[in-house]
Amino acid sequence: MSSQTPKILLCSGSLEGGGSERQLWQLACGLASSALEPQVYLLNRKGVYLDKLPERIPVHDYWSEEKRTKFLPTEIHRRQVRHLEGVIRRERIDVLYDRTFHMTLVTAPACRRAGIPRISVIVSPPSRDFAQSDENFAFFKKRALKRAYADPSSLTLAVTEEVASDAENYLQIPSGKIAVVSNPVDLESVRAAVSERCCGLPDSDVFSCVVVGRMTKEKGQRLAIEAFARVVRSCPSLVARLELLGDGPDRPALEKLVAKLGLAEQVQFHGFVENPYPWISRADALILPSEYEGLPNIVLEAMTLRTAVVATPCSNSLSRILKGASHEFGKTGVLLQSRDAEELAESLRQLSKAPPPELLGNAFRYVQAEHDLPAWQKRMQQMFVSQLAEGRG
Repeated sequence: MSSQTPKILLCSGSLEGGGSERQLWQLACGLASSALEPQVYLLNRKGVYLDKLPERIPVHDYWSEEKRTKFLPTEIHRRQVRHLEGVIRRERIDVLYDRTFHMTLVTAPACRRAGIPRISVIVSPPSRDFAQSDENFAFFKKRALKRAYADPSSLTLAVTEEVASDAENYLQIPSGKIAVVSNPVDLESVRAAVSERCCGLPDSDVFSCVVVGRMTKEKGQRLAIEAFARVVRSCPSLVARLELLGDGPDRPALEKLVAKLGLAEQVQFHGFVENPYPWISRADALILPSEYEGLPNIVLEAMTLRTAVVATPCSNSLSRILKGASHEFGKTGVLLQSRDAEELAESLRQLSKAPPPELLGNAFRYVQAEHDLPAWQKRMQQMFVSQLAEGRG
């Protein structure tokens, strides 16, 4: 343990525009004004949040220092562990933080070898997220994750009780080894970002629906497109648009589906958008058509902007929030009973006729009370201090 200001190393694959990367950036910014000294470690030195880090935060990365020679995946992993261990020792890091299981596979062995404590976050149910990820050497990686999350010198966080329970069962983590810390929302920044000028926003008299997320099967954009097509066919007088924000391997197939359904004029592909909030704010509905989720920030941000949320039953924790079962604010969104295109279409038809002002007010009050960013940053700082004390012990 250093006798000077405690050093925290925040680790991620990159600082691209996903929810985990954004929260790591938010944590770094919060720690920069605390009594702790944050540093950032990336596998790939890239991403929209990289230039937004405070200048005084050092950034280390693997690939700019490692020659891009072709190695077997197992050799790349060993080199990444050794490189991270070297950064920990050189910088005299006191405690490490990571998000997503991919990064934990690197940080856990590096921390064991360097002898420092670690905080790792599980953001989605591993029985779905890991099991459906088609990982190479899945058996060995699962065994490594079990060891990582059960490590007595580590603290594992989950974004919901559901994710924590799933991780305990799937990875056989000892009961009580996981703490639950919900995702934060930067209320002020989200609302401020709405005023940014953006090209291609729908007119105010258009019934607009938006889906935000990486274009992969589990995110469900196909379901949203099929449901939107039913709305358009059944309501010919309705002027409507579906905005798809995000990119990924399924985009070509989704574009072909839109063309096949004759929706090229009504469905817009925007690719990755660094600031999605003008689209969300303008939309009448944010659709979450996923197969599974932890607690997606994009839903909480839509609630902040008073945009109606329509979600599939992809997360028990989110379902309880939308139904008002886990808090005192009442219903906060529209929860579908299944991943059915006609059920989603009917919910959108109802929203096009009668926007639910009470629902939107409930949603805003819930996020304001339960997901405040400064409160989350303060709690995380306390957890780092606690892990530092454990390390001393």
